[in-house]
Amino acid sequence: MTLLNFVYSIMDKYKSNMVKKRVTLKGTDQVFSSSTYIRLSDGSDKNDIVIGDHAMISGALTSENHGEIYLGSYVYLREDSRIGSVNSITIGDYTSIADYVVILDNNNHPVHPEDRLIKSASPRGSDYRKWRHSDSAPIEIGRNVWIGSFARVCKGVKVGDNSIIAANAVVTKDVPPNTIVAGNPAKVVKNNIDKVERIFKESYNKTS
Repeated sequence: MTLLNFVYSIMDKYKSNMVKKRVTLKGTDQVFSSSTYIRLSDGSDKNDIVIGDHAMISGALTSENHGEIYLGSYVYLREDSRIGSVNSITIGDYTSIADYVVILDNNNHPVHPEDRLIKSASPRGSDYRKWRHSDSAPIEIGRNVWIGSFARVCKGVKVGDNSIIAANAVVTKDVPPNTIVAGNPAKVVKNNIDKVERIFKESYNKTS
């Protein structure tokens, strides 16, 4: 190992330990990278973000005002993707989230024009900029969902098990199980994907 690689390994270990102090780990063997970012704001604490075992998290997680984020076992969150909650976001086991995905359970801003003027004129860190002043609704993403690059999942959406959200899709309405959705706004383009011809003939049996 070169000196530079040794330094990087120490930095990665330090970053991983810092991340672990800001979340609640459920189970074991979670993997964090140098790009993992955790932000707790407006009263949130480590109990508001729960990460299941064997999850691999390289993106950003933000909780404000005790917004809940629950990531199940074997969830994979790629670099440059972000999940932000002031309400509740639940993501089921085995769900994979590609890069540059945004999953946000709120608008980030008030709706009334005058309120937005006040927000825009306020300094960084001002109470007027807090997510709790925006409309929000829980997001529920099921088990074994695949979310493609640059997709966005909006507040109040429920995504059924085994579904695929295509790259660049903007999901504003519920997604049924076993479907593929694409477009802006996202619409169903294929049903019953659990009935398509399989590639792998063996069945998945969890052994650990």
